[in-house]
Amino acid sequence: VLVALSAILAPLIAPHDPLEITKAYQPPNGDYLFGTDNAGRDILSRMLYGGRYSLVIGFGATLFALVLGSIIGAIAAVSRKAISEVIMRILDVFMSVPGILLSLSIAAALGPGLFNLMIAVGIGSVPGYARIVRASILSVKEQEYIEAAHCIGCSNARIIFRHVLPNCLAPIIVQATLGVASAILVASSMSFLGLGLEPPIPEWGAMLSVGRPYIRDYWHLVAFPGMAIMITVFSLNVFGDGLRDALDPRLKQ
Repeated sequence: VLVALSAILAPLIAPHDPLEITKAYQPPNGDYLFGTDNAGRDILSRMLYGGRYSLVIGFGATLFALVLGSIIGAIAAVSRKAISEVIMRILDVFMSVPGILLSLSIAAALGPGLFNLMIAVGIGSVPGYARIVRASILSVKEQEYIEAAHCIGCSNARIIFRHVLPNCLAPIIVQATLGVASAILVASSMSFLGLGLEPPIPEWGAMLSVGRPYIRDYWHLVAFPGMAIMITVFSLNVFGDGLRDALDPRLKQ
């Protein structure tokens, strides 16, 4: 909550303009609490504004992967066996490629930009969501209320979206929450490698990349952006674990 609020309220709480240039390499002091970077920009202000981009990329990429993966998984679950097998084997091919490598390839093909980065990060997560949705639907569609829906003449689309998917939400929500943390890490890694947002846009991974050559002499250039990534990912993972404990009925027994 604190990370999200700091990103939303960045224009109000940031002490300086994130693009304002002053004296470079200033250590943390009274005027610049986290110091300044190699261009003389306030690191604290850039971190606050950078949280906006990192969180938007994380949630946007996860939402894209969740929607597309749910559609593919639902189609695979209700289709004939041959079609389902073809879909799952295609997903297996995508899963055989490391997610970060797949995202890097897509980002290099699409070019820099916020939307392109979300697409590149999201596509790498689609197979995982598709498999979770398919497994959940296969376990739910054998229940008695699904048979009753078939008996009264409900269409397959209505059964999927009205009866099946709402009862599969628990594992999907937990996976999506944990997926946001993974998406932020992947996006930061891509920005660190130069395939993320273009400078001078403040983004945590890009700030790490800028500070890397100076890490021996000016530790604050990489320490604070790295801590922001660590705290955000840690918080989202803890939140995801809490959701799993709250939504999994087997843990309430």
